[in-house]
Amino acid sequence: MRSLLALAACSILAVFPACTEKRIIVKNDAPPAEVPAEEEAEPIDTPATDPLVIDLGEVTAGKDVSFEIPEGALGFNITAEGKVADFDQNRPFGIQRITDPKGTVVHDNFTPNGGTKETSIATFDVIASASVPQGDNAPKDLAGTWKVRFGVYGASSKPKLKGKIRVQSSGDGAFHGGALDLHVHVPSGLRIGNRTVNAAKAESDSDISDRVDTFFALTTNLLGIERGEVVFHEESSSYRELDGVSALLRGFAISSGQKDGTPALHVLLTNLIAQDGEAFAAGISPGIPGAATIFGRNVSGIIVTTSHSVDQDVLTMLHEAGHFFGLNHTTEFDGQSSDPLSDTPVCDGISRETLFDCPDRRNVMFAAGAIDGPVTLSATQKRVYRGSPIYRAFNAGGSTMSFTAPSRAPAPSRALSVARRFRVSGSDVLSPVERELSFGFCGLNGLDANGLVKRYGRDQAIAQLTAASADADLAPYIRGRANLALRALGAP
Repeated sequence: MRSLLALAACSILAVFPACTEKRIIVKNDAPPAEVPAEEEAEPIDTPATDPLVIDLGEVTAGKDVSFEIPEGALGFNITAEGKVADFDQNRPFGIQRITDPKGTVVHDNFTPNGGTKETSIATFDVIASASVPQGDNAPKDLAGTWKVRFGVYGASSKPKLKGKIRVQSSGDGAFHGGALDLHVHVPSGLRIGNRTVNAAKAESDSDISDRVDTFFALTTNLLGIERGEVVFHEESSSYRELDGVSALLRGFAISSGQKDGTPALHVLLTNLIAQDGEAFAAGISPGIPGAATIFGRNVSGIIVTTSHSVDQDVLTMLHEAGHFFGLNHTTEFDGQSSDPLSDTPVCDGISRETLFDCPDRRNVMFAAGAIDGPVTLSATQKRVYRGSPIYRAFNAGGSTMSFTAPSRAPAPSRALSVARRFRVSGSDVLSPVERELSFGFCGLNGLDANGLVKRYGRDQAIAQLTAASADADLAPYIRGRANLALRALGAP
């Protein structure tokens, strides 16, 4: 897997423009190769043991393969897994096209309909994922014969990939609520604020329980997805600080040993997401979406850093979970792209205007995280969350067949504080360069050091970066990104 590790470094931690905000592991100078459609899709015979799990078996890339989505589905997640021997770092494989029962293409060129970023290409592992719904044009009734085509980005080669589909269902296709099982991984020595958590007793730790309770209060109020079973795992102290790509991949795979197919979200809490010892982000997801209910792989969970603020950690957690469930940023900081959903606002000129002028600044999936309240999600964003098989959907009778009652009720609804996103003191005053450094809240946002020089001039950029690196009131990831940018520019 060495080639994957090296390439992921460009995707997450690069400080050069070529890698800024790219979730694929190739430079975008090679367009997806068109693969002629087959005259007829290959039918798949699926055992009737579980109608919500469709095993496509080995599928040859370039061929449309048909599968049946049963009545009552809210959504589904498709994964395509290849062999390391077939993986070309310059031409990765993935899910090229998804077609609905009426022949409408809802996902094409590895991108959800209406999207501007390829999301269904293998990046951190030899697994690619896509979800329906993930864009605007998924039909309301998902039942029927669908088609999926696996492909290789920028090439016409045809490796065989193992395909699997996991369906989320409420029985009648309407959302009646649900419950999310959550696995919280706590490294030994984890610090929250000024104290060290006893990882062996994380379940009874008030700082941890406050974050879990507030997270479920938010999912309940925004999504109608309640607290399910919460399981705490004590982890090695080596997970307390994650420096570099290989460490991040270990963090994404923290769920090793869990049974595949079990609806659950795995979250690793850590004190540091870093590159070369410098804080780089507050949280990160391995995919848009992640590989739902596949555990112990480099695409199996999210990572969230702990801070001084319960609310900020919860907003980070819900933002990264949004990526894992299948949501893009509402507006990307390259100023040229946005998510594929028409009912989310777009911030025109995001790199030139103040963040607090953006119409999507309250959205959970704003690229800097929600920086104003009350926090929101659009109707289609909620549908994407609710269509994922990661949680347990209630059926029309109000429950699921295997649902276990929550051990703790969600915290009472309250307004979350978003005032301390950037500074410990709560001030939202940032210099222009600090504002751009704040874009690194999410680990999927690259750092463009040379772009700062182009926009502000070398002397001014370095002066502001130097000031930011020494400002203890700034969030750690802003200070860390300032130091990384200074190194990239060769500044003393």
